[in-house]
Amino acid sequence: MWDLTDAGVIAKLAAFAAKPELVVWSRSAEHDIADTPGMSRLGVLLAIEDHLECGYIVRADYMKNGDLAYIIPCLVDRRWFYIKVKFIFENAGERMKVFSAHPDI
Repeated sequence: MWDLTDAGVIAKLAAFAAKPELVVWSRSAEHDIADTPGMSRLGVLLAIEDHLECGYIVRADYMKNGDLAYIIPCLVDRRWFYIKVKFIFENAGERMKVFSAHPDI
């Protein structure tokens, strides 16, 4: 795992977070949100946007399958969350997929 310094990737993460219609959610992320009172998809995306606008840390790491993912430890509704995303391609084009969105315990 390493700190991400690529401004282009950070801008891309922010652009996707600002467009919920271009974000897809894994079953695991859906469960994470459902299991957390007061949590919503929009809340996660707004927290990502705020985190990136403030210039806070984003980490990069490889998933078990070798895909590059981005880890964004950020505050969602006054709680620290571990959010993991990656870019994917679907028939409709590129999307950002949220794999995890759970409280960072």
